[in-house]
Amino acid sequence: MLEGLDAVAWHEIDHAYGPALDTPGHLRALLSNDPEVVAQATKDLDRTICEEGGFVCPAATAVLPFLVEVLPVLGSANRAALQDMIDRLADDGENAEQVDPGWPAAWAKARASIRPA
Repeated sequence: MLEGLDAVAWHEIDHAYGPALDTPGHLRALLSNDPEVVAQATKDLDRTICEEGGFVCPAATAVLPFLVEVLPVLGSANRAALQDMIDRLADDGENAEQVDPGWPAAWAKARASIRPA
């Protein structure tokens, strides 16, 4: 799980606070056996990749495939929180003035896994 995570050039990808260097750690923490660690990782991702007011940052695009991969293995409460974050990103991706150019393709691919037809 999370194959390819270390191949991403996180130092070249921005989230709300600059380079997304902390993002791989947050993604790995989603796989913890401790629900509180998972909840905190979800909050940390939400804080860094979800911009209130409608901006889909490049880190959101890079993170999305990993979120889709992790989502099914989470406990129900943490899965719901992560799904909420993904839903807000998807909404921002359709309505925001600033959207990372790679987001539409990433969302089109992810949507098939998250919301089967």
